[in-house]
This record gives sequence, C-alpha cells and structure tokens, in this order.
Amino acid sequence: MKRVLLILLLLAGLATLAYVMLRGFNPGYVLIYVGGYSFETTLAALVLAVVALVVTINVLFWLVRTLNPLRLRNTRFLRRFFAPHDPLAATQQGMQDLLLGNWQQAYRLLVENADKVQNPGMNYLAAAIAAFQRGDRPGWSFCLDRAEKKSGVHAMGVRSLRALLESRSGERQQALSLLQGLQRVIPNQPFVLTQLAEIYRATGDWNTLEQMLPDMERRHVLAPEALLALQDQVYQHQLQQAGSESEQSLQYCWKQMPKALRAHAHITGAYIQQLLRVGQDAEAASMLTSFLKKSWSDEIVALVAQLDNGKPQQQLALLENCLKQHPDNPVLLTTLGRVSVRNQLWRKARDYFEKALQLATTAQQSAQICTELAKLLEQLGERDKSLQYYQRAVQMLEQ
Repeated sequence: MKRVLLILLLLAGLATLAYVMLRGFNPGYVLIYVGGYSFETTLAALVLAVVALVVTINVLFWLVRTLNPLRLRNTRFLRRFFAPHDPLAATQQGMQDLLLGNWQQAYRLLVENADKVQNPGMNYLAAAIAAFQRGDRPGWSFCLDRAEKKSGVHAMGVRSLRALLESRSGERQQALSLLQGLQRVIPNQPFVLTQLAEIYRATGDWNTLEQMLPDMERRHVLAPEALLALQDQVYQHQLQQAGSESEQSLQYCWKQMPKALRAHAHITGAYIQQLLRVGQDAEAASMLTSFLKKSWSDEIVALVAQLDNGKPQQQLALLENCLKQHPDNPVLLTTLGRVSVRNQLWRKARDYFEKALQLATTAQQSAQICTELAKLLEQLGERDKSLQYYQRAVQMLEQ
C-alpha cells in the first residue's frame, strides 16, 4: 500500500510540475456536456482531479482495511465484492468447508455454484450432506431432488443416499421403500444390501435378513468377522423364536441351519438354552457333552450347571476332565462348584468357589462367585461368613 501511494504521489507531483510549466502556454481545455449541463476546465486541472480522486479512494480503502470499523478484514466481503467470481474455486472451498464441518458455509457455496460448474450433481450431493449434518431436512431433500434431476438415468446412487439420510433421520419405512425399489431395479448392490440389513436388524425382521445372507456373502458386503457376527445374531434369534413356538419348530430350525454354523459356540449355546426351555434336558446334555469333547467355550461350560437330567455325577466327571486342560479357568471352576453342590459335595464345592474367586477377572464375575459362596455357607450354617460374602457381592456390583 505504501508503494502504491508513493507512486501516486510521484505522479501527482509530475502532473503539478507539468501544470506549472504549461501556465505560460495555452493549456487547452476540456468541455463536458450532459443533459443540458456543461462542465469546462483545463486539461491539467482534470488530470490533477483524477489523480486526487484515485489517491483519495486508495487512502479510504487503506483506512478501512487498517482500522476495520465494520469488521471486514477477516471476511471475504471485499474479495467477493471486487474480485472476479470463480465457481470452480468456490466449489472447492465448499468441499473444504464440508470436510471441516462448516456445514452452513459449505451448503451456501455448493448450492450457489452448482449450476455454474461442469458437474452440478456432485455439488448438490455434497450440499445435501452438509444440510443433513445441520438438521435441515428441507435443505437436503431439495438438494437430492436437484441432484436426481441432474443425474437423469444415473439417479440410482442418489436414491441410495436419500434412503441413508431417511434412515438416519428415523424414517425407516421411507428408507425401506426406497431400498426395496432399488433392489428390484438393480439387485444386490453392496451399499443397498448393507442398508437393508441395518433396517431389518433394527426392526427384528430376522427371517428376511436370513434370506439376504447368501447374497451379502457372495458380494463381500461385510468383512468376514462382521458377516460371521451377523450370521450368529440372525440364527440365535431364529432359534429363540422357534423355541418359543414348539419343540418341533426348534428341531426344524436347527436342521435347516448351515452345518458350519452349528459348530459355533454362540449358536450351539443358543440351541442348548432352547432345548432346556422346552424341557429336553437329555438332548441338551448330549449336545453339550459332544461339543466339549471337540471344542472349548466358557459360554457352553456355564450351561452345564443349568442341566437337570438326573446325572450330576456324569456332569462332574466331564467337567473335572476338562479341568486338566483348563486348571485356572474361573468359569469352569464356578460351574464345578455348582455341580458339586448338586452332588452334595460341600467341601469340594467350597474349594472350587474359593479358587474361582481368586481367579475372577471382572467385578461381576466376582460378585456371582461371592453369592454362590454365601448360599453355600448359609446352607452349612456359617451365617456370619455367609453375610460377609453377601456384603462383598454387593460391594463388587457397586464398583
């Protein structure tokens, strides 16, 4: 700014010098006539007036930027007012604002410049995300309408995004209608399958979700671990539903299940629990014994204590055999204590519970073992110690 003013002042000085030198000669004149009004002056005076006007304007702008009376220095006001507009640069700035979480600014820049760039649909899609993030449903709905119109025959992706935003807004039924329509037109698209799975899981439609699992596996929609977890969840719920209906429904559901999944601990555990629910303790004991001879699962071991098949000695022998491979497992020791109580082996039960308490890994597990010890000691007539363990259990749960 200082350099500009210096140049302008130098020009003004030269103009003044020229004016003085020309005073003895005919300086000429300028006549301006507009609308019945005329203005006449010498050429030198007009030059000086123009220079003075330029200097005055620059000084005023310098003062505005320096003093900042209207807080304009840290905004885009002057640049936007005077600089040439570049829609592409504005769009890039809008994308930057979107990624940084400046939702309002991103929405404004992207929408204002959407129809001025080569691919307006991308602007509207990004603006829809910005509007969604700030809770502006009319805004993102408008942007998606515009994006779909601009996309023409390639609007399926826009509808997929609309379904996602509808679902995230709590409108699952509208999202489901959109996704089912997409599934009919362009079946088994990964993102569509993912959204459908989320909605079916949220609404508890496990049968429909089970029908989707082969397509999800074939299209690699989920990582192997995530797909396995989803399969476990689906079939556990199906077993629970079948067990609530009848023993025949439970058996049918188990036989229809993929053989590989029947070896999973969560699935086997769910099946054993439902067998116990319908009174099939003998079948449950057989399943449990067969599983523990080939695999290991704390979840399955804990179920042994729930068996009531009239053979507690066999259960104790089975678990004590497992103890050789898992001597420091608190779940196994706790279950051994419970089965020992059923066999009226009080001393052995107490030893198992006390060792399990030493090896417990969580406060909840410790509280359960303290409760078992308290019950046992109360049964043995040691009321003071029993009360101490009850109090300890409560303390564990309050942690």
